[in-house]
Amino acid sequence: MRPETVLLRISACPDGNFKADLDSLDTPGWETLLDMSSRMRTLPLVEQAIIRAGLQGRIPASCAQSMEEQQRWQTMSAFGNQVALTQVFDFLSRHGIHPVALKGVRLAHLDYPDSRLRPMRDIDLLVPPQDAERAQQLLIDSGDYEVAEWTDLYGIDYGHQLPDLLDTRRGVSLEIHHRLNARGWAQEPMLVRMVHAEAQDMVLSGKTIRVPSIHANFLHLIEHATLHHAFENGPLTLADLHYTAVSSQIDWPLLVTQAEEMGVLRSLQLVAALARRHGATWVPEIIDTSGAELAHHVDVAEEAILRDEDSAEHHAFLRNLSMRKGQQPGWLAAARAALTPNPVSLGSMLRLSENNPLRWVAYPAWLATRATKYLAARRVNAIAGNTAKEVAMLKWLHKS
Repeated sequence: MRPETVLLRISACPDGNFKADLDSLDTPGWETLLDMSSRMRTLPLVEQAIIRAGLQGRIPASCAQSMEEQQRWQTMSAFGNQVALTQVFDFLSRHGIHPVALKGVRLAHLDYPDSRLRPMRDIDLLVPPQDAERAQQLLIDSGDYEVAEWTDLYGIDYGHQLPDLLDTRRGVSLEIHHRLNARGWAQEPMLVRMVHAEAQDMVLSGKTIRVPSIHANFLHLIEHATLHHAFENGPLTLADLHYTAVSSQIDWPLLVTQAEEMGVLRSLQLVAALARRHGATWVPEIIDTSGAELAHHVDVAEEAILRDEDSAEHHAFLRNLSMRKGQQPGWLAAARAALTPNPVSLGSMLRLSENNPLRWVAYPAWLATRATKYLAARRVNAIAGNTAKEVAMLKWLHKS
């Protein structure tokens, strides 16, 4: 069995027994599986599957050593994230700001059977729009947080979050969100209200942390994987949905109704179809995963969910260009994009605000970078054809 398929099967049904799948891998297969799972934050799930299958001795020695090192690093990272999370909640609460920790915090500490199975990359906090910029500035003024060097500089009107912050004590990145991940999603305010209104308290290291309700988190996972990332955020989403679903706390008729009201019913069906294709056991009959059109989009989703970061960046570049220009990517579309730079991106190249007229000094460099990205994306084999299919999938999803 292809290692990519094994990874999808483990992610879709992490409580399953995959002895036959794993036992079929040769040394290159093991290397590919462990390399992909390390990059896609599913290594703890793969290790769990290996232990359950009793195949610890089957792993090539070089792979076993690499896996041990990765797990040690993830354990240290998880500890740092937990400390950073409790400290930022404590700090903001002292200033009358009470955020909701999005996605991974609830998953790791409430939904997964063991928090070590669900690595977190950063901390995402949702606060009301009127508190967002104050929260950001309070954190910066404290001296323990700084604007990350890799982020663009912008204000609250630009996107769904403010520029990334870095916890200088723990090396953990932090994002202050005032909305959720939305690109043309008209019903987004409904989910934002739901996250705030239904937030639950959980205790972590003696501190109270607010997290979304199980329905709000499930719907956010669905939207985040489909409308925002076009499945390029990886197979960990499949495991997230599995552990959320098997908790037996989901009211499926209500969730389907909520998904329809929020315009993500097709997103729910598409994710469920992909999960079911790879052995997921959580998908209830009330979620319709039939139909030829849906099956076509599942193929597109499966190809996207396994991309590495560089390939995903190339695909996203051409896909976003096509969506923005309303046509397939080509030299004319690229030229138009190059001649109309985003003021945020332009200013950030010189660490200036989007409104500073001096930002235009960076225009030649921005133009060269844009052309380089476009040419690199076009060199990826068959990317133009994939872009057309992905754009069609996104347009189909937005009709939900």
